[in-house]
Formats: sequence, structure tokens, C-alpha cells
Amino acid sequence: MKNHSVNLPRRSIITINIFYKKALKTGRIVCRFFYKTLKKRINFYLRLLFFCTFPSKFKYNLSANIYFAFMKNWKISLLTIFSFLALSSVVLFASCEQDPCVDLDCKNGGTCSDGYCQCPTGFEGAECNITAASRFVGIYAGSVQCEGSAIQTDTLSIELIQAPDQIRLKIGVGNTSVLGFDGVAATPEASFETYEDNKVIIHAYATVNGNLIHVYLETLDKQTANRQVCKFTGTRISAD
Repeated sequence: MKNHSVNLPRRSIITINIFYKKALKTGRIVCRFFYKTLKKRINFYLRLLFFCTFPSKFKYNLSANIYFAFMKNWKISLLTIFSFLALSSVVLFASCEQDPCVDLDCKNGGTCSDGYCQCPTGFEGAECNITAASRFVGIYAGSVQCEGSAIQTDTLSIELIQAPDQIRLKIGVGNTSVLGFDGVAATPEASFETYEDNKVIIHAYATVNGNLIHVYLETLDKQTANRQVCKFTGTRISAD
């Protein structure tokens, strides 16, 4: 096999070496120029930052030593300054935040928590200024239907026994002849005491939504074991 390598003349090799050295020297000069320019620019900004942070230090001879110490550890110094500024911003923002409970006036023993009133039992509303009984008290007109019977128009009333949540339901439908059920109001539902005698057992509860009321009555006849469910739906026509 023949060797196809090419032997360059000595003059060409010298020319290439000279060109390479000049290019390398030029590249180093350019890099050094950019490095010095970048260093001067960083130096300027760091000195400006130091001056803005500690302006009084430049009035004394001690400022040069402080400045050079700052420049020697500029990374740590910058990190410290920025950390301090960030922490100061967080503290300032937190201190400027308004207490959400300032504008609330929780009444009737209510306490504010995170901008909301925590109301004691029997009181409701944004500032605990509404009694639970007031949601139910009134006269309602509507219709009632019991199992095995046609729908009939009827009325019922709920009276206040004792504020803020003691109420009495008065209604007589189907086999239910008891006209008074005492209970405790708590929006949206009021539960009433179970009535029992030697003939019947009666369960009752009511739910409200604004002026609309739903009443559920369940009567169990002890003698016949018959169970009857009656449901009343009505609208409040008077809040007395």
C-alpha cells in the first residue's frame, strides 16, 4: 500500500505557527479586555451599592478598609445584603397587614377568629346579632298532607318561650291532637321534644329557609301500632 501523506515545506509550517501565535495572542488580549471591563463594571456597581447602604462610612479613612474587605468577600456580602432586604420586606409587609377582626363587632359574647365571629349557642349572623329563635318564630300558612289523606290547607304557629333559642310549635293535623311541642332552634333545623302518653308517641322537627318552613310529624299509635307521617309546607305570613 502506498503512503499518500503530504510533506509541507518548512516555510509553510513556520507561517502557520506564526499565524497561530498571533491569533492566540489577539484572543488573549480581547479576553483580558472584556474581563477588565466586566470587573470594572462589577466593581462600580458594588461600590455604588456599598455607598448607598453605608454612606456615612465614606467620610472616614476607615472606609477604604471596609470597602476592600467588602470587595474581598463580595459574594457573601451581597448574599447578606439581599437576605436582609428580603427579610425586611417580609416583616414590613406583615406589619402593614390589617387585622381582619378590627372591623368586626361580635355581640352577645361572640369572639372573632380570622375575620369571622364565633357565636355562642343560640346566636347567629355575621356579628352574632341574630337569635336562632327569630328564624322560626311566626305564623305560617300552607298545606299539610298525611299518609292516606288528601292535601289540606292549614296554618301553624311557632312561639318564643325564652331567648335566644327556646321555641314552641303549635299544630294539629291527622291523628296528632297535641297542640304544643317545645324545642330548640338551630338554623336550619329545630328539634322538638318527643311527646309520649299512654296512647301515642309523636316525633316532630322543622327546617326553615328564609320564610319557608317544612315540618315533619310522625305519630305512633300504641294501641293499634299504626304509624302515620304528616308533612307541612308553608310560608311565614307574620313574624309575631
